[in-house]
Amino acid sequence: MIRKRYQLNWMFECPEAVLTCSILRCHNNNYLVFGGHDKTLYLMDEKMNIVDDRAFDGWCRCSYAIDLDGDGIDEILVGAGDGSFMVLKLNIEKQKLVGIMRYRSTGKVNCCIAGDFTRNSKADLIFGGEDKTLKIFDSVSSKEPKFVFYYDSWVTACTLGYLKLPDNKIPIYGLLVGTKNGSVQLIQIQEGSPDIIWQKDFHSQINDIKVGDVTNDGFNEIILCTDDSNIKVLNSEGELLKEIPTDEGRPLSLLIEDIDGDNAKEIIAGCADGSLKIFHNPSLNSKEIELKWKTKVSTSIQDICYLMGTEQDVKHIVFGGYDRAIRNLTDFEWGKKPILEIPQQIQIPEVQISEEKKIEEEFKIEKVPTNIREYIFKILKDVGFLQDLIKELMKLGYTRSEILEEFEIMRTQKMITYEKVTYPVWSLPGEEKPEKAEEVEIPAEEPKVVVKPMVIEEVTKSDKERLVDALDLYSEESEEAVPTAKPTSDKSLNNVIIDYLKQNKLVTTKNKFVEDIVKKGFKKNIVEKEIESLKEQGIITYSRGKPRGWSLAK
Repeated sequence: MIRKRYQLNWMFECPEAVLTCSILRCHNNNYLVFGGHDKTLYLMDEKMNIVDDRAFDGWCRCSYAIDLDGDGIDEILVGAGDGSFMVLKLNIEKQKLVGIMRYRSTGKVNCCIAGDFTRNSKADLIFGGEDKTLKIFDSVSSKEPKFVFYYDSWVTACTLGYLKLPDNKIPIYGLLVGTKNGSVQLIQIQEGSPDIIWQKDFHSQINDIKVGDVTNDGFNEIILCTDDSNIKVLNSEGELLKEIPTDEGRPLSLLIEDIDGDNAKEIIAGCADGSLKIFHNPSLNSKEIELKWKTKVSTSIQDICYLMGTEQDVKHIVFGGYDRAIRNLTDFEWGKKPILEIPQQIQIPEVQISEEKKIEEEFKIEKVPTNIREYIFKILKDVGFLQDLIKELMKLGYTRSEILEEFEIMRTQKMITYEKVTYPVWSLPGEEKPEKAEEVEIPAEEPKVVVKPMVIEEVTKSDKERLVDALDLYSEESEEAVPTAKPTSDKSLNNVIIDYLKQNKLVTTKNKFVEDIVKKGFKKNIVEKEIESLKEQGIITYSRGKPRGWSLAK
């Protein structure tokens, strides 16, 4: 008879695939923050109520919660698929997430972390992604990164942690970076500048990196999950101590925490085949790490975090993935195992943020939108007319095609309305003004933009319809404007892609793959995103060996 080793406490069905989840701590309360394919970040309270959500321009791919200003409330770092890296702050009274920093790079953001890496008593903000760089900002008020590291492939993972090097009496606070081609670097700050301590090549994509003591000797190890279906445990010098095979599923995400109350940290791994595996080490100063228990869901697990229980000090494992659900599990053995007396070999100093710095930082913070539509409304509210709207949006990092695509969506949905506001001139650059300007009454208060989903009737030309017409003119006058293709069949895009690969067996290049699907009536950018999504789900694959090309996964 097999004894069940865990308890499922609850499961929450999400609108789309979950790529990231984090616990935002607010004094004595906890919130779950999660996001994914629907380009939305959700804030859930302890009663499983969604109390807020924020829309992004790309998939929410990574997140990290940390108290940046010392007020007892975590801020949340978020990286998105459109290249946006953002920091959001929780307004406790309204239970709303407010954007306080935004930076946009090219390509998707794959990983983010924060901590006092530069050792200046302030948390640095760090993110890496598809543009083959890792960027470090020294505060939320920074407009540009303080340091930029360049790599020969995507940055796929990063973390911070205390590590004891053989030649150092004092542990270093190291930054670990992993890439798509399998490189791992350990970096420290030496005399105010970054210094690469070592670099190792594992020849397989690094999916996640964590730091923790899993050999129970009082010193931290480095734990990697790689695309070769192994979890690797390294010492502080990057030497391999232990390799743990995950067999049928590539490990994608890691959590290093004591989930059974014995004072020893377990390795919790989420895998591409949907399995969640818990490895433990029951001995002191030992490498005998073994599988404790496992469970499985239908598709890949993308991220894992932990939550402290409200009734007892029990750590709950919270995870989500492509099956569009978030689950909460606890280990049945909490409090039943003997406590391991692990020596404390590393003293971790706490970063103290002075009240003066906290207030100074708070006053520098300016609320920023999280998506292009909010930016359009903000610009219209601040400026009051449409002149140079595209130019202003391009300064924020949006491309002309992205702007025009959003205009087309807004024109189709007709979601813009103005409350008690009229404008004297609706002309665009290059247009002639009418001989007689319409007399209007200018309101005493500042224009206020309100977004309301509604259908606008075509009977009279109100201000809201004039704005829609103006957006039409932008699209018509642009050289980059292209007609929207209509699908040639009622099949969903993913079915079209799968049927195409069933018929063709193997497609040698991505360009041919994308072009053939576009010919069936789908937009190129949407096709590329769907191909990437199906690849991440393990439904389709790209082989670099012979025969090389794209095909259905076996």
